[in-house]
Amino acid sequence: MSSLTVTWQNYDTVTTRPSAGNLSDLGGTGEAEANWPAYVAQYPTEWHPHLEAIRQSIIANQVWAGGDWHQEHAHGVLVLSDGHYMGCTYRDWGDLLAAVWSSKLGQQFSYMDFYMDVRLPDKPGKK
Repeated sequence: MSSLTVTWQNYDTVTTRPSAGNLSDLGGTGEAEANWPAYVAQYPTEWHPHLEAIRQSIIANQVWAGGDWHQEHAHGVLVLSDGHYMGCTYRDWGDLLAAVWSSKLGQQFSYMDFYMDVRLPDKPGKK
C-alpha cells in the first residue's frame, strides 16, 4: 500500500500552477490493452506507487465519470501528497478509467467508454 495520499482538486488550479509535475505526461500512450497491469507498464517503475495511489482513490471514491467531468468539476483532478497530479486529456482520462475499471470489474472497457460523460456505460450494479 502506498504512503502517498490523494486529494481531488480543480483542473484549472492544478494544471496552471508550478508543481512536481503532471503524471499524465510521463506515460499512458493509449496503445496498451485496457487493463491495469498493461496501463502501469507504460510508465517508468518509479511512478508505479503514484499510479497505485491514483487507482485506489478512483476505486474508493467510485469515480465513474468522463473526461469532461475530470476537467470541469471542482474536484475532478487527482493530486498526490508529493505535489504530482494527474491532469488528463479526455483520451488519457478514458485510458486511465478504462484500465482501472476493466481490471477491478473483470469487464472490458475502452477509453471511449470514459471519454465524455455522454458516453459512459451504465455502472455495473446500478439499477
